[in-house]
Amino acid sequence: MRRNRISFYILLSFVLVFTSCLKDDDTTTVYPSDAAITSFVLGSLKQYVTTKAKNGSDSTYTKTLTGSKYKFYIDQVNRTIYNPDSLPYGTDVKRVLCTITAKNSGTIAIKKVTSDTLLYYNSNDSIDFSTPRTLKVFSLDGTNVVDYTVNVNVRKEIPDTFIWNNVSSQPFVAEAAAMKALSCGTQMFVMVSNDTSSTLYGTDETNGVEWTPMGWNINMPIPANAYENIVSKNNTLYLYCGNTILKSTDGNYWEKTANAYLSRLVAAYGDCIYALDLQGKLVASADEGATWLPETLDSDASLLPTQDLSYCIIPSAINPDTKTLLLVGNRNASHYPDDNQAHVWSKVIEGDDTDEPWMYVSTNDLYYLILPRLTSLNAVSMGKDILATGGDGFGASTVKGFSQIFYSFDGGIYWRPVSTYSLPANFESNNAFTMATDSHDNVWMFCGGNGSVWKGHSTNTSESNPSAITR
Repeated sequence: MRRNRISFYILLSFVLVFTSCLKDDDTTTVYPSDAAITSFVLGSLKQYVTTKAKNGSDSTYTKTLTGSKYKFYIDQVNRTIYNPDSLPYGTDVKRVLCTITAKNSGTIAIKKVTSDTLLYYNSNDSIDFSTPRTLKVFSLDGTNVVDYTVNVNVRKEIPDTFIWNNVSSQPFVAEAAAMKALSCGTQMFVMVSNDTSSTLYGTDETNGVEWTPMGWNINMPIPANAYENIVSKNNTLYLYCGNTILKSTDGNYWEKTANAYLSRLVAAYGDCIYALDLQGKLVASADEGATWLPETLDSDASLLPTQDLSYCIIPSAINPDTKTLLLVGNRNASHYPDDNQAHVWSKVIEGDDTDEPWMYVSTNDLYYLILPRLTSLNAVSMGKDILATGGDGFGASTVKGFSQIFYSFDGGIYWRPVSTYSLPANFESNNAFTMATDSHDNVWMFCGGNGSVWKGHSTNTSESNPSAITR
């Protein structure tokens, strides 16, 4: 679109000449020296939306958005202008009309993308905001000029989708006989068993390519089943090894907290570590394993899962201090050969109150809505959503391994496939498999056999703001 092209010096000269012409011998007019942008509002916008037609082909249509509904913040300290709530995916910001107001009606110009040439701002001329743009505002007295950087943020990902990235391929994952992943602080850990011993590997959750084998300062071997006995809470790892409870904040240096005689650790949250004792009872310790007290169950203890265990923390939609601790897994294969589904238990924790009983999440009567009994079953939570998958079914379960992701939004009562959550394309794994979520609700999956490490995220989570400021 045609614009009046002006340089900084021409514009400044115009302001100074205009000022001098307004003076006479009897009156001195003083013009403000302030220069600032005070308002930035978008006009109508076009959004291109792609949908699937009945025959499976893509169909695209255009929507009109009201730009003024998207508020722009003006940071007068850092001289940035941005919208914290991104415009919808598919919004065209290459040709945008906007209304910009300057303090004391100062003069506004916009710098070209490819040079320092200034274009006089006109509300009837469209502007390309597909890249950050520089605005210049001149004070009326011509003595002050201020630059602002404008970022018009647009969602870069299609909403209501789950995106997977193949982060890396790791030999220690490919060769694992069994493994368990968990996050601790900003680190992702995987404990790998090779049938004779276990090794812990770690990486920063922003990495995933470089994995470091963790140190071991304890004078005892790490048994093959150690991967079953590691949990995390309050930025600390806890490991049950050789009738000893150990803890570590970095995975390298471990210290003993107590002796204990248990079957296995099953979960951790708040002040408590949860375990199954040698009699198969669910017990808890609030003093890092020194003492263990029985937990109250609302159903028979024989319904407790004992293998392929995962635990999830689900927030309450009403009370931020209330959480639900969910235990998901399978019963012993030799003792219960006819099970066709997993077993789920839940416990409500309100603040520091851990006295609520564990409740068995009753199975439903609809076979197609159960969580099947799967080898290496893993379950993770993303907010209130619970995702689960695993290898081949066993016992009375004939479900094909990794056929889908099972999803529950009601605390593990009903499980179903949904289009939002699916396994990555070209996904492969043997029955040595594990997954976990990190501190940002990214889902990590580790695939035995080919060693693939996948990292996925939902596009419905908040996008980072490139112009975030501190007021």
